[in-house]
Amino acid sequence: MSTVFISYRRANTAGEARALFNDLVARLGENSVFMDVDSIALGRDFRTVLQETTASCDLMLVLIGRNWTDAKDEGGRTRLENPADYVRLEIESALKRDIAVTPVLVQGAHMPAPEDLPGEIRDLAYRNGFELSHNRWESDVQEMLRRFDLDGRAGGHPVKPIALEHSAPAPSGSHDISAAPAISDAELRQGLLGKRVRLTRRQTMGIAALAVVGTGAAIAAPSIRRLLSRPALRTVSFEVPSVDERGMRNAPEKYSAAMFTESLGSSGGLDMVSIPAGSFTMGSPADEPERQPNEGPQHHVTLAAFFIGAFPVTQAQWTAVVLAHPGRIHGDLDPKPSFFRGIDLPVESITWNEAEEFCLRLAAITGRSYRLPSEAEWEYSCRAGTTTPFNFGPTITPELANYCGTGGAVCGNSDGKSIASDIYEGVQYKSGAYEQGPAGIFRGTTTRPGTFPPNRFGLYDMHGNVWEYCLDKATDSYTDAPLDGTAYLSGPSDSQRILRGGSWSHNPGICRSAYRDGTDPGFAGWQGRIGFRVVCTL
Repeated sequence: MSTVFISYRRANTAGEARALFNDLVARLGENSVFMDVDSIALGRDFRTVLQETTASCDLMLVLIGRNWTDAKDEGGRTRLENPADYVRLEIESALKRDIAVTPVLVQGAHMPAPEDLPGEIRDLAYRNGFELSHNRWESDVQEMLRRFDLDGRAGGHPVKPIALEHSAPAPSGSHDISAAPAISDAELRQGLLGKRVRLTRRQTMGIAALAVVGTGAAIAAPSIRRLLSRPALRTVSFEVPSVDERGMRNAPEKYSAAMFTESLGSSGGLDMVSIPAGSFTMGSPADEPERQPNEGPQHHVTLAAFFIGAFPVTQAQWTAVVLAHPGRIHGDLDPKPSFFRGIDLPVESITWNEAEEFCLRLAAITGRSYRLPSEAEWEYSCRAGTTTPFNFGPTITPELANYCGTGGAVCGNSDGKSIASDIYEGVQYKSGAYEQGPAGIFRGTTTRPGTFPPNRFGLYDMHGNVWEYCLDKATDSYTDAPLDGTAYLSGPSDSQRILRGGSWSHNPGICRSAYRDGTDPGFAGWQGRIGFRVVCTL
């Protein structure tokens, strides 16, 4: 017997919980659903009943309405911040058991952001959710049951719903769940092989199943992937610093960005930031200090909207995708290729071909169109509306980025040998400062996402840390550059590919917004220096 536990906040979603309970009982049977009001006998200690039910239920539906994360108790304290809050305890218990914990969005609510949840239940933000609309309630409930493979099993496959004093409705247009098959190996379960695919109810009508690929990873079949819905967006706010010619900080300004998180299971997710359509002048002006010939001629580019990763892809994200789709598409991938090891450090020491393979596998898993950014998309994202050498201003400081600020063009070792030099690509760099800015430091390693502040689009590490691959083939100038934001792809398939952004190992002049470099698609570069971020178009 399966037991469905309905978790809700009485003050926010009691009406929706009652309606859902009645519908589920009618379809699944009286003993299949648990809700705290109707399912606890008079005189029973509700604490004991709730503990027993959360320890044995097979499925938890967490009703999320408007202001679910902000619900306050009588003392004005946010309920979810209280470790003894019943809703929090229910969700925490279910997540620990690794059962299907499904956010059910009502009242037009949106999925909670990971940063808005206590650490013990943060994984709820990465669980695929389902929207229940008041206007389509009956068909939505039936479709939800179908997604769980519970339709038509009333009385024969009971579920005991548990509805606690839960809150929170779900936003319209949110996602259904396609439950992945159970995986016996615990490490694989935690490593994303049960990847869930997000589909809208309209799009999932008539779609039968997921294709099981590799060692049990659930991958959406092409017919399903083509129908994937737009993800639910959330808005984040942040402060962006800027500096003057000498590197002195100006008062920070506040910005906001829309984004979504592409779930990668227990390894977290990819934060994808919405970049608005627009135009900009690509390349550097002739008088920009340390400008290189291949940064011109400047030209006007107009781009359509797209999403780009808030951070370079991390090692945890890389490994998650490789494990979720172990089968090669065009090439093999090492689950742990990086020189500097750390799950939250950028993945690096990879080739352009490997980064491209990652994008193909990520697209296969999620059903969305993931790829490397075009060079124009990268520079547009990096500049974020600025025209100065760096998106923070006319110079840069070690508090804003990870670069070699102690002098020379390149710092550090590779393959156990020093590669330190004052010359890079035929150009001599001596000072570790850029123009009138301060000298910096040499950290000698990559740094974690979020170590430094974002730019005005909400993107991190666009200067330094790791070089980032682009789709484009390398050119000596922008003479034939596309003007619509697409990649320049003329030439042999083994042509060098563009690198942008510089790295922890390079002089700040090499980390400018306009600086361009290139490398062979099968060469991973010096150890620990080349990574990438992804673009998604919907």
